[in-house]
Amino acid sequence: MADSPDSEHVDRPMTPLTAALWTVALWFLEMTCVYVTQAARPGAIDDIVNLGACTALATSLVVFAMVRVHAREASLRLTLAVAPVAPLHLLLSIAAGAGLYPLLSTIDDRMVARWPYSPEETQAMERLFAVPTMSSRVALVLVGFVAIPLAREIFFRGIVFSEIMRSTSARVATVASALLFTLSELDWRSIPTTLVLGLALARLRERTGTVLAAAAAHVAFFAVAGIPILGGRDTKADVVFPPKWI
Repeated sequence: MADSPDSEHVDRPMTPLTAALWTVALWFLEMTCVYVTQAARPGAIDDIVNLGACTALATSLVVFAMVRVHAREASLRLTLAVAPVAPLHLLLSIAAGAGLYPLLSTIDDRMVARWPYSPEETQAMERLFAVPTMSSRVALVLVGFVAIPLAREIFFRGIVFSEIMRSTSARVATVASALLFTLSELDWRSIPTTLVLGLALARLRERTGTVLAAAAAHVAFFAVAGIPILGGRDTKADVVFPPKWI
């Protein structure tokens, strides 16, 4: 009998442990890119466009390597779960993503109030989110709130979810991809909210069968903060959501 298109994948299944190693590789490449560009151009570490470029480059290289190892003969669209999404599912995904923001951002604010950042961390974030001009606001929103979330979705709800699900089950893929997504943030204060977001996005990916639904929800989540920034809101200003919203 002829080999199936996924024969290479069967020979090299992706387990949650393998996915964790790929996540470490992604983090290492991102950090290497950031520090190399910082050495070449001091201040690049605080440039959101540079961070977005490093994220895109590292994600592209790691995803390419993952495809070569785990799904060499499979369809790239199938491996990344890039499939059409029904209009109703798209609208519901956007609503789900935006609807999570008031609750999760409120929890994040309380975590930071309880365990504040150090002066050095605060200054670094202020430099990163400084938007004195309209062009800098657009760059922050397009890169930080759109491009980077899309790269995260291609990796975690795209290839990681798809390949773990093929070798185990959708439930394992949901939990594993959410946990890896959470740990990749490297800020223990955001672990509770990032885990909830990761589980919600993985659930959308599983129910719709496409990474596009999760990507739409992820972008919509940050759009709640991004649209006011485009309108001129101070990035350092605290936003308090009414209890009914939460």
